[in-house]
Amino acid sequence: MIKKVSSTVLLFFLLFSTGAFADDLQARAKSIREIVWAWDKPEFENYELPEGYENESAIILARHQHIEATSKNRFRINALLFGDINRELYYTNIDRQLVKINDLSALTEFSELSFREEAKLSGYLRSNKLRTIVGARVIKPDGSVTEVAIDEEAVNVTEGKKDKKLEKKVAIPGLQVGDILDYFVCDEMELETYNVPPEIFAFFGQYPILKYSIHCEFGNKLTVEYRSVNGAPEMKLSTDADNNYVLDAEAENLMKIFPLDETRWISPYRSLPMIRMYVLNNASKLIFKSPNARKAGVYENLPYDEYLNDSKTFLAAQEKQMFWMKDTDKKVKKTISEYIEKHPSMTDDEQAVLVYDALRFHWPGNYANYPGLKFVVRLQQLFKEHNIPHKFLFVTSRFGPGKEEVVTDDDIITGLLANDHQLFFFRNGYRYAGEIPAVYQGEAVSTMEVVKYAANKKYGMEGNAGHYEIPESKSDDNILNASIEVSFSGNNPLRLDIKRNLRSTGSMKEDYWPLVMYEDWDKEMREKLGIGQTLMEELQEDKSTRKYIDEYLSALEERKKNQKETVELELTDYYGQKPDEITGYSFSATGTIVDSPALDYTVTYTMEGLVKNAGENLILEIGRLIGQQWEPDERDEKRNMDAYLPTAIRLNYHIGIEIPEGYAVEGLEALSSEYSNDYGGFHSDYKLEGNKLFVSASKIYEKPYISLDKWNEIVLIAKKTNDFQAKTVILKKI
Repeated sequence: MIKKVSSTVLLFFLLFSTGAFADDLQARAKSIREIVWAWDKPEFENYELPEGYENESAIILARHQHIEATSKNRFRINALLFGDINRELYYTNIDRQLVKINDLSALTEFSELSFREEAKLSGYLRSNKLRTIVGARVIKPDGSVTEVAIDEEAVNVTEGKKDKKLEKKVAIPGLQVGDILDYFVCDEMELETYNVPPEIFAFFGQYPILKYSIHCEFGNKLTVEYRSVNGAPEMKLSTDADNNYVLDAEAENLMKIFPLDETRWISPYRSLPMIRMYVLNNASKLIFKSPNARKAGVYENLPYDEYLNDSKTFLAAQEKQMFWMKDTDKKVKKTISEYIEKHPSMTDDEQAVLVYDALRFHWPGNYANYPGLKFVVRLQQLFKEHNIPHKFLFVTSRFGPGKEEVVTDDDIITGLLANDHQLFFFRNGYRYAGEIPAVYQGEAVSTMEVVKYAANKKYGMEGNAGHYEIPESKSDDNILNASIEVSFSGNNPLRLDIKRNLRSTGSMKEDYWPLVMYEDWDKEMREKLGIGQTLMEELQEDKSTRKYIDEYLSALEERKKNQKETVELELTDYYGQKPDEITGYSFSATGTIVDSPALDYTVTYTMEGLVKNAGENLILEIGRLIGQQWEPDERDEKRNMDAYLPTAIRLNYHIGIEIPEGYAVEGLEALSSEYSNDYGGFHSDYKLEGNKLFVSASKIYEKPYISLDKWNEIVLIAKKTNDFQAKTVILKKI
């Protein structure tokens, strides 16, 4: 029997010196496995399945995470022969799970483990190392235990001509339904220029978890910041004999959810129990940090203002780093001055839009040297130069943590508020200037009217602070208007010729951005800004880009080919089948300028499969002309969390069908419907004028947030829509 090993001994084994990474990997892996299998944790020795779980695909009988991080000074002589003392960080994260396999689906999921064995990220005379050790063993119903020989069984997964190793993969031999898989993944890191990766302890899962426990040991020179949200347990803080910080938490019978990537309209950070933790090596001189960064210690539930001040300091730091802007500035200022010269009577609102459009149009795609924060600072400077009233604004995403639940400055996004009502963010998709992204709507934000930058000060800038409520858009602001003209092919009545025009606004544009080519956006922006030179003329004029024109033209042809494939994919998703032929498509507008805020897209094509023979009559599946709609399933009926739609939305379908000569249409009465509740509705109607049938249908979701107790209202709207989607009409031979 393997002797039990205490956590103190584990710390010695894992972090006794920098030599940990110099050990032979297989010997190291053997030691780690012996230690983990010998943990003194009774839940990993209880293989009995409680009653009530027999029908579950898999059950996590026990899960435990053991995390350790310490830092120590390391002396190095660099290339310039100056002594350099830095605080190096050693980190270990072991995640062990005991899984009961109940069916073939779970067997398939757990029958193979993938991991990245070793990695190294290098900086200037610095190194950051990672290696992963995996252990697994199979426990049969009779209690017999077989350990998987990971080092012998694992195979490399490679890609590319040089067979670059991506990861290792190991199959679990002998694993069967009814068995228990006991496995762990151990990540070890030696870090010089990075903090410990952020950790999310999730107190939920797609399988039942009977017990989950966490044990963390952190060196007393580290800064630990964390927050428990949405009902996650609080962590218990203590210290050990070496004055390390010790944090523990545990819970039983965790919340079961469906897979997040298969769940509609969720905001996990605002709905699911979790502990978010950041372990920061703020004592290191090599890690860029805010002057406001906290000193060593454990900080639970720090107030929002601490992270807001961090955001301000990082923003202010950009003000001193504008040396990359020379060429871009020349183009931006030239565009602005020439436009103002032609339009001397511009309002403040119009000037704000002009400045933003000019900056985003000329902003380079090199985000390493031209990040979003630099864009916001440069926009603020331009607003100041043009006397446009403005403030910085700091906002959280409604699909991220709320304002009072942030745990890092990365949770806070920076933008600008101009003229007390126009909001501007780093360029994002094909939105027009001042259009508010859905993720920020309805959020309470902080503002700052900057008096001066002070990058060397604790908070980075000085100015008057304030607050602002970002308005929520209405369903009429986020519309998809689909006009669909349908006629029967003369030589084949089972084939339809269709012209479909989409005009979408607000959040409804985002689904169609993949169809837009950069050149469409570029052309529209040049017309808006009054830039007479075309993209091709600009490339030919610039010596640095002229030699790449042939490559650009080749890439353009490839993008056009990809665009056609994307158009076909969109239609396939819409109908659930491929169109027979796409005969044309074009954009009248991409929705990227204030004067033309709607994305306007037209495609013509032919379709079979919507008309069927019924003797000498025809059956038209008229409901399918509105496309595939969300069909609530058993998972939707059993939903157990609130819903966060991107925005309130409205989908309008206007269908015109030319009835072929020699036919009369029957069954029209079924096309009229009317349903509404407090959260939206579905309405449809028809009109027959001569040989032309006009059908209208509208689906509306009036609110972007639906509490769980009102979720059924949304389900009912979807079901009414699906009732219409299944409608048919008969074209009777006269």
